[in-house]
Amino acid sequence: FFDDTALMALLCCHDIVLFLANMCSAGEKQHYVMALVETLFQHLPLEFRLGILYDIGCQVERSCVKWGFLDRYIDRISFGISVFHAFGHQWACQIIYHPQKCRGFGLSDGEGCERFWHSISKLIAYLRYHQRLYTLDHQVDYARDEIVEGLGAWLLRQSQHALKKRKAAELILQGCGHQEVLLRAQWDAQVAAQTKPLPRQSKKAGKDAVNELIRLRETQSDLKKRVKEYDAIIADVDSPLDEYTDAWTELESVCKKLEELRTRIRRKQAVLGVGDRTRLTNLINNPFLALQMQTLALKQQLHDRLRFRKFELD
Repeated sequence: FFDDTALMALLCCHDIVLFLANMCSAGEKQHYVMALVETLFQHLPLEFRLGILYDIGCQVERSCVKWGFLDRYIDRISFGISVFHAFGHQWACQIIYHPQKCRGFGLSDGEGCERFWHSISKLIAYLRYHQRLYTLDHQVDYARDEIVEGLGAWLLRQSQHALKKRKAAELILQGCGHQEVLLRAQWDAQVAAQTKPLPRQSKKAGKDAVNELIRLRETQSDLKKRVKEYDAIIADVDSPLDEYTDAWTELESVCKKLEELRTRIRRKQAVLGVGDRTRLTNLINNPFLALQMQTLALKQQLHDRLRFRKFELD
């Protein structure tokens, strides 16, 4: 009687149970999710798209992408995290997988399973011994009939709530004084900035930073040589017309790259605390510089985590 340890359910957005899986292992393994989703897609038309809200939807999508699970359907699936569990994830995960930050989920909270478990919680002790499947089938049928009977009132209530939320959002957008296109572009930029990997502490960080600066200085020298060559062609009155034209065109592009490179070099030198005339080869194995770069990485990590925490509280 104790082979089945728990249940995993797949519900629609109306909290009606579609499929149930008996779990026979400790904890929620991802293969139960894959089996339920695979079974559901076998009953759907080929053009249907599916939005899945799950406690660890981020990990499930990563597994699908990395190992090829559900590869026949992955382009038709949008993963998200149920609202109650989303705040237990890191901020970088929330801004991608929170249902209210994803297109298509609307005001769905993904907590239908929790409500279903609460409705059958009184059966826990009883189902440990006998008639488990029979009782579950009847309980699921009863819950479905009860939801269907009140589905009209549910749709009306949800529609009114959605319209109220939409009107409030439109008023906020009108009052902010910015176009929606600009706000969406800013949001995309925020997501890109806040999902970048945090800098890591490394014993080789100082050496790598010095080598990177050396490489940038060498590139700067090459660009300066090209600028001199183009200036010589332009100054030479005997230069062919095609070379003269190409030199003018290339000179503008090279000067722009050179200015951007100088800005990057100044930033790198400021981080390392060196000047233009410093011999960088003498700093490659400098222990103080290595410790300095590790400290900067730790400072950046703390700064980013504090900023992410602020966004969560907002």
